[in-house]
Amino acid sequence: MAEIPKDLKRRMYRGGAKQQLWMCMAFTFVCWACLIVGIVGDAIDETLGLEPTSWFLISLGFLLAAVWHYFKAYHAAKEE
Repeated sequence: MAEIPKDLKRRMYRGGAKQQLWMCMAFTFVCWACLIVGIVGDAIDETLGLEPTSWFLISLGFLLAAVWHYFKAYHAAKEE
């Protein structure tokens, strides 16, 4: 199997593991915020901008983005 060039690794793991973990943490906080807004909107039976189901799906998307950045941080730390 061919070795991956160094500059391609740098482009894949922009900023290194530390920045990827910060992004993971930011996406996780936004995920929790969207989930709480959806739960509160469902509890008071109001639409807070979007339907509660939409808030849940948005939080699921942010959770997947957080997991993606976590794996990128893991692989970036492994490469360093």
